[in-house]
Amino acid sequence: MADEDVSQTDIHGKVLEALKKHSHLVDLQWAECTSNVKVSEVGDGNLNDVFRAFPSEDPSNSVIVKHAPPYIKCLGKDFPLHEERGGLEYKAQCKFHSIAPGSVPKPIFYDSSLRVMCMEDLRDYAIYRTSLISGHLDDDAALKLARDVAIIHRDTRVAKIGEDAIEQLDKEFQNREMVQLTERYIFTGPFSPDDPTNRCSPSLRAKLDWVHGDQEVLRAAAHMKKIFLEKKEALVHGDLHTGSIMVKDKDAKVFDSEFCYVGPCSFDIGLLVANYIFVYYCHLLQPDDNDNRRVFAYRVVDICNKTVTEYLEHMTSFDGDKDQANFMSEVAGFAGCEIVRRLIGAAHVTEFDTTPQAEVDALGAGVRLLKAYERIHSIGTLMLIALMLA
Repeated sequence: MADEDVSQTDIHGKVLEALKKHSHLVDLQWAECTSNVKVSEVGDGNLNDVFRAFPSEDPSNSVIVKHAPPYIKCLGKDFPLHEERGGLEYKAQCKFHSIAPGSVPKPIFYDSSLRVMCMEDLRDYAIYRTSLISGHLDDDAALKLARDVAIIHRDTRVAKIGEDAIEQLDKEFQNREMVQLTERYIFTGPFSPDDPTNRCSPSLRAKLDWVHGDQEVLRAAAHMKKIFLEKKEALVHGDLHTGSIMVKDKDAKVFDSEFCYVGPCSFDIGLLVANYIFVYYCHLLQPDDNDNRRVFAYRVVDICNKTVTEYLEHMTSFDGDKDQANFMSEVAGFAGCEIVRRLIGAAHVTEFDTTPQAEVDALGAGVRLLKAYERIHSIGTLMLIALMLA
């Protein structure tokens, strides 16, 4: 415990030092005298230490500060990870902010010597996952999210900017360690029965043969991994789940972009669709007296359909129906991989904390998507197959 306290004190010191160092910025003039600055830890990030910092006399004038430890926070010090990832996250956030203003929290600074990043505090916003679990969903916010992602993809897509520009973008956003992390924890570990980081509930343990014993599923996962690693299409967020999105009324902003790289557009959308499917099962299998949860579950299906439709309308650089059909096949495959990894891999979601019985149904959806992804060419078909809708 003593070592942990010393470590936490040291991190707080780095945060204060970084804020003072950058107090010349208009957003941080209050940080020049660190004795008047309050720092409190927030969030439960899988990778980073996250803090809220503010002047003691005005808590509303706060910023968010992220520190990157040299390991994966949720797995511990036995799982090292490069500390420079915050620099690429800051660069990605600046890029997203310039292409689609308001799509991300305003970036303020990154200090490479202290491994500290600072950005706007969305203190009045809610994590999208938390909001959806509690039964709150604003259609306008969901569609704004779809448009923002589409604009970023469209304006960095090779079909629009050309081969030379995409090669330069790929060099600028080289993110080898984070890509390897995704490869391992989404596409490899969950599909390997002996991977030591895998964990699942007893009800799912009895169903692991659905994944590990089905060669069609394993081949599909291997194919999706190949697309993830080799397709250089556009600048993508790389970890677009509902825990990486914040919402307020009709607004939505994306954060945690440290997995950003040049890859397939379908990867972002596939992860988002998978996370909507989690919400669907969370509400469908948690009955209430007025059937409100079931109604909300079908509303989630509707917003998932609308999200992809809105995205495709604004992603105008597709080369006809065949290109769009291939895109949706990839979305289905990536969604299947995300569902499987969140249920039997290392990083789980909170949707099933109160509805463990829904996990088996959700795993079935992931397996069905992987087995059928090549035949899925629309979001309607994807949802029909995943959820077995009549």
